[in-house]
Amino acid sequence: MGYQAKVAALLADEATLTGPDDNCRFSAYTLFNLSAWVPDDDFDVIQWNNGQWDTCHMPDGRIHTPLANYLEIQERIATILLKKTKRLVFATTTPVWPEQFKSSSIHPRRNDDISEYNQAAVDLVSVLGIEINDLHSPIAKDVKRYISEDMVHLTEAGCDLCARRIAARIQNRGD
Repeated sequence: MGYQAKVAALLADEATLTGPDDNCRFSAYTLFNLSAWVPDDDFDVIQWNNGQWDTCHMPDGRIHTPLANYLEIQERIATILLKKTKRLVFATTTPVWPEQFKSSSIHPRRNDDISEYNQAAVDLVSVLGIEINDLHSPIAKDVKRYISEDMVHLTEAGCDLCARRIAARIQNRGD
């Protein structure tokens, strides 16, 4: 959500960008809301991502969405979206500050989990012919610059970087 307006501005002369007003949250929430958020089946390009909320650790110490469940839901989302677009793109989940897990009592995350979920999702959706937009790697190069002091959300520079990568992918320029 933080970069959607920036992507729209970058593509203003070429494309109409739409997206849900709501945060897509975790995979099961996205799956549940897909028919409302993507009611038509004539999109040129759709990009989606889930992962930040899925990889949160809950008060019982367990991860919010176990990896097998995450992958099953990602496959269901992909199958639905493939029927609604000419091109489908999965964006990898951005990292958090490494110390976020130790300092956060609410929804802590670990970069090892994020990386594992990213790789598993990339392996899954690539087989389906879905493009990958790697947002994780460029943000990981300078986490403290691109991730805000809340240790999770993008800074202005992070939003700019992601927006440029997304616009380039939509324009079919790749990375």
